[in-house]
Amino acid sequence: MKLWLITHSEELKKSSGTGKLVKEALQQDCEIIEWSRVDPHPAILALNKQDTLLIYPIDQTQKQSSHSLYTPIKHLIILDGTWQQARKIYNRSPYLHDFTHHEIQNSQSTYSKRRNQKQTGLCTAEVAIHLLTEYQHPATSKLQQAYTNFNQ
Repeated sequence: MKLWLITHSEELKKSSGTGKLVKEALQQDCEIIEWSRVDPHPAILALNKQDTLLIYPIDQTQKQSSHSLYTPIKHLIILDGTWQQARKIYNRSPYLHDFTHHEIQNSQSTYSKRRNQKQTGLCTAEVAIHLLTEYQHPATSKLQQAYTNFNQ
């Protein structure tokens, strides 16, 4: 399984960003791609829509495309940025709309470096930890420990 972080350019500049923790824990199983509104990354465009999940809230029109985490998948896409940045990335990237969506529900953030803009919003590392736990990925505990240390 590979995680793809589509990262807002401003997020790359922040010391409080947790995407780098995900990359460090997963190494080659994670790619950080800087989002471009006008130039979608070819690797994302080449992903098979049948075995790729986009982790993003599901609106009413997408209910039919929601996905169970227990179905085999090869790729997970996480939008890495504030909630406002993630919404911008999603809304301005029509190619992302074709991926099956999965929404993480009923989770509360423990992230303390920034105030979450959304009450149920999770930081990038928390999203990755949730997914890695669900898929029993061997790097889960490494990422959990790195996140715990970072968040103190």
